[in-house]
Amino acid sequence: MGSLSAFDGLLQYPVARRDESVVDNYHGVKVPDPYRCRDKEFVEKQMKLTDSVLKTCETREKLREKLTKLYDFPKYTAPFRQGDKYFYFHNTGLQPQTVLYVQDSLDGKPEVLLDPNTLSDDGTVALSAYAVSEDAKYLAYGTSSSGSDWVTIKVLRIADKSTEPDTVSWVKFSSISWTHDGKGFFYSRYPAPKEGEKLDAGTETQANLNHEIYYHFLGTDQSEDILCWSDPENPKHTLSASVTEDGKYVLLYIGENCDPVNKVYYCDLLSLPKGLEGYKGKKELLLLSSLLTSLRLPMISEISSRRKDSIIFVGFTSFLIPGIIYTCNLQGEVPDMRIFREIVVPGFDRSEFEASQVFVPSKDGTKIPIFIVARKGLCLDGSHPCLLYGYGGFNISITPYFTASRILIAKHLDGVFCIATYVEEETAEYLVSAGYTQPKKLCIEGGSNGGLLVGACINQRPDLFGCALAHVGVMDMLRFHKFTIGHAWTSDYGCSDKEEEFNWLIKYSPLHNVRRPWDKPSDKATQYPCTMLLTADHDDRVVPLHSLKLLATMQHVLCTSVEKSPQTNPIIGRIEQKAGHGAGMPTQKIIDEAADRYAFMAKVVDATWID
Repeated sequence: MGSLSAFDGLLQYPVARRDESVVDNYHGVKVPDPYRCRDKEFVEKQMKLTDSVLKTCETREKLREKLTKLYDFPKYTAPFRQGDKYFYFHNTGLQPQTVLYVQDSLDGKPEVLLDPNTLSDDGTVALSAYAVSEDAKYLAYGTSSSGSDWVTIKVLRIADKSTEPDTVSWVKFSSISWTHDGKGFFYSRYPAPKEGEKLDAGTETQANLNHEIYYHFLGTDQSEDILCWSDPENPKHTLSASVTEDGKYVLLYIGENCDPVNKVYYCDLLSLPKGLEGYKGKKELLLLSSLLTSLRLPMISEISSRRKDSIIFVGFTSFLIPGIIYTCNLQGEVPDMRIFREIVVPGFDRSEFEASQVFVPSKDGTKIPIFIVARKGLCLDGSHPCLLYGYGGFNISITPYFTASRILIAKHLDGVFCIATYVEEETAEYLVSAGYTQPKKLCIEGGSNGGLLVGACINQRPDLFGCALAHVGVMDMLRFHKFTIGHAWTSDYGCSDKEEEFNWLIKYSPLHNVRRPWDKPSDKATQYPCTMLLTADHDDRVVPLHSLKLLATMQHVLCTSVEKSPQTNPIIGRIEQKAGHGAGMPTQKIIDEAADRYAFMAKVVDATWID
């Protein structure tokens, strides 16, 4: 286990306001929720406490300096074509936000089309959605502020880069899809707040209900937009519309939750003047395929193509490949594939490292894949710091991708970086038994659903980890469905409103399973690992109350309510300002957060810095 001996004295934790009268009754089971009320003073004191801890982490500034250098390389996306123009995104290195460029041909001179860095002084306004009209005359683009999921759509005239007067607000979980006549576009939104209702977009917690699809005519006020689809009988459904590539149809997607089995309808756009009677149910279709050959490739990060074009772009990445973009000409009998652009990171030599994959059997025999990245020639003597990253939800597998911050762990901390789609105790135990690390040097990390995973793991096996980093996690499994878009996650988690599902949720919900290890003589752990819970003030995906309530609970149960508590390992919270669930975070905030969390990890697992 990590130890507070590395820090100066015992931490003085802020005491959050508790309301013992807040008790919920779930199917006859009473469950207290004493930290339901927001406590601004508690948050401010936690931020000061965390800053005081991080100031003692010797590698913090070294990591920040190295990360800044390693992030300072040109980044590109594959070009995409619309009309007679090409478009792509590019960041020169340390720009807060990536910039959208346009050029007349692949050999033409690139011009800045939209620079989000001009939209705010601190880089916290990000481009979150965009669509170019079929004739490439207009760009409709959506921006979000401070990491919030709320989006405002504006329109840019591509020829002279002038902004049209159109403004479309209260957009969320939406694509932008132009009709091919260029008259306007489809988008999705939620109802605007009622008159007199105050709403600080990004900090609210109300459930997102009654998603609707509208059509906006270019040059008109949003109040004149056409309501195309709403479903008041199913207020939790999410809706989106997409015009097909040939421009003949609009596809309507209806999501009941995050389950991939949802509904798709289509409409012949020629029937729109007569109303929406043209919507027809799509037949069920099951596609079967088999691989003729097996070919090991890096991860395909992006594909850019149009049906009418003979040239496509394919992007590749991996743990040790920052990025390669290929062009592939399909005109010939054999596709002609060539490197279009390779992304090079100064100071990074992939030959110094190696990546491998192992499969670890779980209790039920399922083989859990683990990717392992480390310096070549690593001595498997159990002495190395090890970062184990997991996610484990929503049918999402974490695939290989390049991350500068984790390369630094391998290079400068002599560490091991591991990714496991699902983390079970067998995963951590394998890394120990194989000689990569030992429990006191093993750090578990995860974000969003991965934050939930981290919270559950340290509750169930605190002895397996020396450090825990939980980002924006879903920590209250009994009430998550009541906030913003949380109701969509019941397809994965279940819902406490149903007795059977409550009975399994209460067993692993991080908030409701914080226990004192020292109360169990048979428990291998004497305390929880050193823990950092990370959240952000404008996270309206997984609202901050999840992490803040768990932080208050852990500090109360393990520290402040116990005289001479054995819990000397620090439990702190890093609360980012003007940021959300992660998307749109400016480069400097990304660097600062990575430096903070890995400096904390380095200190508590006693990592040695190597130049």
